[in-house]
Amino acid sequence: MSRIGLKPDESKLVKDFILLPLLLDVVENDRDILSAGALKMPAITNAIIDRLQKAALADLAQVRKNMREHGLKVYEDRRTRLGVEVEFICRGYHHKLSMLWGLIEAEIEQRSFTYLGLKIEEKGALK
Repeated sequence: MSRIGLKPDESKLVKDFILLPLLLDVVENDRDILSAGALKMPAITNAIIDRLQKAALADLAQVRKNMREHGLKVYEDRRTRLGVEVEFICRGYHHKLSMLWGLIEAEIEQRSFTYLGLKIEEKGALK
């Protein structure tokens, strides 16, 4: 697959197109797990999850808009044992982008901290 003609911001759009739906899946899965438990403060937990979802959905809508403006079209995506692979077209050229699960997890965690107005560097202090 060619990387000719692909700009860094276009690559970031495709990366975000992969990450944001995965973040939404993780957050919804966590909501299901937490709602099955006997939380002492479920309203706070739900508010945090709602904030994450709202921010991710807003970013995803912007990413989709920007992809249309840049002529980016994802035509195949696969979840594999190692990570996620997508194939897409940008200005007539075919491209492929792969992300390993470890990187995806780190990016999702970083983005979640950012959405909540927290610094990931302070992660250990939150325990």
